[in-house]
This record gives sequence, structure tokens and C-alpha cells, in this order.
Amino acid sequence: MLRVSQFAALALASAVAVAAPAPCPEQDRGTLEEWKCFGEVDFTSRAENEDSVGARFVVFANGERLYEKREGAGGKAVLMGAGWSLYHGLSREDSTVVGAHHPFIFFEFALLTPTIVLAASARAPSAIPNGTTPVSYTVDSEPIRIMREIGIRSVKGSIEREGASYVFSAETTGNVATGLLVLSIRGRWSSELPEPYADSMPLDGWSYHCAPNGPDVRGNHRTVPANVMLGAVRKGWKGPCN
Repeated sequence: MLRVSQFAALALASAVAVAAPAPCPEQDRGTLEEWKCFGEVDFTSRAENEDSVGARFVVFANGERLYEKREGAGGKAVLMGAGWSLYHGLSREDSTVVGAHHPFIFFEFALLTPTIVLAASARAPSAIPNGTTPVSYTVDSEPIRIMREIGIRSVKGSIEREGASYVFSAETTGNVATGLLVLSIRGRWSSELPEPYADSMPLDGWSYHCAPNGPDVRGNHRTVPANVMLGAVRKGWKGPCN
């Protein structure tokens, strides 16, 4: 059976899932595209007979971004700002060069997974009332373009809203090349932009990018030296790559 990331890449080959920082573009207000205006999404999805896969995406108030991926007992993360990026949890098999070994290559596609619940509600986020809203979608429901494009046949769940925060859960069924894929989705998202990490944040366990020395691009990240803080990276600190 296809893994969640493979399903996302396959199903969204002709779709775009680029997250734009708030404030929400005027053309997206009051539409299902309004989900792109979030500050934070955190979710876990699980396919039948497979381990759960979790992801978190944050757009901070200063424009920096955080991607986190949780799978099995491990986790990986990348924190990005203007002209720099830092990585956490990468192994020798990973690469910070875009390609087959890049651990976040399909992350933007995977981010559409939690929006299935929102699309099935047929409402823009701002139109969802406070409290719990049941979500039920089948192939007989009024057609929703995004659902049709990614082959979703049914969704049953709920969205619970409290102000700018939303908690969602659902069981979904979709078409993939190997048959029907059943996903269990649980998570939350917020339309507010979180405050960025402090300049004084220590970078123990984080690594930085270096260009590969040859055709083998794996393991091209280097550990940030002790006593280097996030503020130094923001000001232009560059680690050695020799």
C-alpha cells in the first residue's frame, strides 16, 4: 500500500499546496482557499495497517517557517529564515539538497491532508461557527473541486472551533492506484501567527547546510558548534564546510 507521503504526491501531481503567510490575500477571503492563511497546522494521519505520520508547519510573525515531520519513533525538522536554514533529526541518509534524499521534499503536498476535512465542510474557515461542526461528505454530496481532484470519496468527522483555533478529526476514503486508501486524520490549526523563537535559543542538536562534495549528496549537513545561538544565524553566521 502507498504511504501517506506517496499518496499525497500521487494525488496532487496537478495541484498546488503552497502555504501563504497571513494576512489572508483578499481574493482568498471567504473561500476554501482561506486555509492557506494559517499560522500553524499540526496533524497526525494514519493509513490502515501502517504507522502514523505526523507533521507540523508554522509561519511565524516575522516570516520564518518551521517544518516538522514525525514518523515512527523519530522526528525531523527544518527552520528557515531569510537566506538561512537549520535542520534537526537528520540522518546520514538525508540531504539538504532538493532531491530523492531530501526529507521534506513532499511536505507541501502532505499539508493538504488536513484540509480534506475543511473542504468536506464546504465552508471557509471564517464561516465555521464556534463550537463543534459535524462534517460528512460522500460522492453524492455537492461537488467540491478540490475533493474531486484528489479522488476523495467520503469524509466523516468534525471541526471544533474556538476563536482562531480549530481542532479537526475525520475518517476519509480516497482513490489511489492500488485501490481505496482509508486515512484517519487528527489535528489542529490556527489562523494566528505565532511569535518567532528568541535570539537566545540554543542550537544544540541542530545542523546547517553544506554543498555536497561529489555525486553522493547524502549527509551534507554539519552540526552547529556549541554556544552558537539562533540570533547569530539570523545575523549571518555561517558554519565551516571543509
